Amino acid sequence: MGFDIIDGELWDTETGEYAGPASGWITGNETAEDLALLVMRKRMDIEAAIDAETAKMHAILANCQAIIGKQVRRLDWLQKQYDAQLQDYALSQLPRKADGSLKVKTWTCPYGTVSFRTIAERVKVVDEEETVAWLMEHNPEAIKTKHTVLVSKLSDHALDNAPGLDLIPATESVTIKTV
Repeated sequence: MGFDIIDGELWDTETGEYAGPASGWITGNETAEDLALLVMRKRMDIEAAIDAETAKMHAILANCQAIIGKQVRRLDWLQKQYDAQLQDYALSQLPRKADGSLKVKTWTCPYGTVSFRTIAERVKVVDEEETVAWLMEHNPEAIKTKHTVLVSKLSDHALDNAPGLDLIPATESVTIKTV
């Protein structure tokens, strides 16, 4: 197991994991308070660097999204202007059987394809509440009921006896915050 020194820091050559600074920034002579303050300062510096890089990434992403947005608007315009014509032309170019139905449903050119597909009829629920109310009376087998456990409503008897429950003991949580 070896280490590379890059910009004064040790990196594991096999795993790529950070292994600490190359030169000791902790001398070993610090008091507990000095060490705590030193570690918190280092932590703050690293967290601030992470925040700065994150802000840069978001700025770059926002710029890329703006560029993509322009292209999307151009594509939207092109589709509105020419898709109907393109579909008509592609349909007219497809070979047909003797009965007039299509032999093939895809027109191909060097720049892409135009495909025609038949989509089966389907049902879409527009107002679920209204539909469920009607179905309860006229077609109850078409309704699915889901049961869930309301943990806040469990009785002591249920906590002690119901199978499938685990009581997770209370714990302490520590949060270290600098920035």
